[in-house]
Amino acid sequence: MAEAALNAMARQLVDLTLCKTRYDAWDLQWYTQGPFWRRTNMRYSREYKIIPDYEIGDAKHGKTLENILDESEVLGQNLEQYKKTAKSEEMQRVDYLIDHVKNLNIRTRLLLGETFSFDEMTEGLYCLRAPACDYRKFDRILEKMNQALPGGGTVQEKISTFRRTLAIPPENLLKVIRESTQVFHEIAGARMDVTGNSMPRVRVRELPNKDMVFLSILFGYDYNHIEYERNFNLLYPWTVDKVMEYVGHEMEPGHLTYFEKRLQTMIDTCWPEMSIVSQFSTSNAFGEGSARHAISMSFDNSMEKQVEFEKEIIFKNAGIDEKYAELMPLWHEYCELEGYGKLEVSRGRWDHALSREEGARFLEQYGFAEPGTGIESVDHLAEDDGHFVAHDYSRDVVRDYFNTVAPDVEQQWKLYERICCAHVTMKGIREKVIY
Repeated sequence: MAEAALNAMARQLVDLTLCKTRYDAWDLQWYTQGPFWRRTNMRYSREYKIIPDYEIGDAKHGKTLENILDESEVLGQNLEQYKKTAKSEEMQRVDYLIDHVKNLNIRTRLLLGETFSFDEMTEGLYCLRAPACDYRKFDRILEKMNQALPGGGTVQEKISTFRRTLAIPPENLLKVIRESTQVFHEIAGARMDVTGNSMPRVRVRELPNKDMVFLSILFGYDYNHIEYERNFNLLYPWTVDKVMEYVGHEMEPGHLTYFEKRLQTMIDTCWPEMSIVSQFSTSNAFGEGSARHAISMSFDNSMEKQVEFEKEIIFKNAGIDEKYAELMPLWHEYCELEGYGKLEVSRGRWDHALSREEGARFLEQYGFAEPGTGIESVDHLAEDDGHFVAHDYSRDVVRDYFNTVAPDVEQQWKLYERICCAHVTMKGIREKVIY
C-alpha cells in the first residue's frame, strides 16, 4: 500500500510537470513515455530550434498555472504528511519527491510573476545557493593569463587571440566531433554497465543562427538502447574546450548515459518519477554537475591525461598547432572562472545590483566577452538566469562530493553509475548522503 501511495503522488508530480510545459516550453530535459518507444511519424526537422523528442500533447491537460500551483501545494503537504510515518528505506524517495514538488512550485510561482532574490530562486529550483564570490580570483587569473599567453597587446587581446587559436575550422569539425564522440563512448562502455549500443549519430550543418549549439532528435529507445542523433552547428564558434563540454558532458558519459540509467531504473522499479527530468529541478542540477565531473573522471581526474587526449584527438584533427596544448590546463582554469564571472553577472542583474552596462563592462574587462559584445552577452545570460548555478556551481559541489565519498577514481565510476539510478538531490549531495 505504501509504494502504491508514493507511486500515485509521483505520477501526479509527473503530470503537473507535463502540464507546466505548456507555459514553460524548454523545461523538459527528458521524458520516458513507457518502457519502449519508436518514432512512428516524420514530424521532426533538422533545421529548427525545437527538440521534437515526443508528441506529448495529450499529456498536457488544460490546467492553468494557478491550478498547477494549487495542486503542487496540496501534493507537497501530502508528501510531508506521508514522511511522518515513512519507513527508513522510503526516506530518500520521499525526500526526492518533496524537493521536486518544491522545485515545481517555485517555478510555477516565477511564471506567475512572483519575485524572489537570485539566491532564493536557485535554492527553490535546484536546491543550490552559490556562495558569495571572491572577486580577487578574477584579477589573479587575469595576471596569470597575461604572463602565460603569447602575443602582445592587452591581456584581453591576448585572451581573444588565444581563443581564436583554439578555434575548430568548420571543414574539420565533423572529424573532430566524430572521433571525440567515439572515445567518450568507449570510456562510458568500459567504465559503466552500459551495453555500448547507444552511441549517438553525429552530423554537422548550419543551423538558423550561431547561438544554436546543436539540435537533437530522438528516434526511439528501449531498456538499454537510445537511438539518438545530434546535429552540431557549423555557425557556432567551436573551440577545443567547447568540444570537450558538448561531447563528454552533453552525450556520453554525461547526459545520455544519465538518461539511459534512469530509463532502466524506471523499468526495473516502475517509479513514475524516474521517467522525467525537468530542467528546473534538483535532479537536473545533479545531471549537469555530474556530467561535467564525468569528463574529468574519463581521464582519471588527471589534467595531464585530458590534455593528451585533447592534443591527439582534437588538436591534430582540427589542424591546431600542438605546441599550444601546454597552455590548456591554464585555459581550463580560466574557463571555470569564466562560468563564475557569468554567474555573478546573472546574480547582479537579477537582484538589480548591476546595470546592463556594468555587467557588460565586467564581462569584457575579464575577457569573458569579446570587446563590444558585452551587452549581447548580458542579454543572452538573462535567457537562463540560473544556468551557471545549475551547471558550474553544481559541478563543484558534485566534484567535492565524489572526492570526499569515493576518492579513488574506480570507486567514483561505481558511485556515478549507482547514483544515476538513485533518488539523488543536490541537498543530499551537499550533505554527503551515501546513495
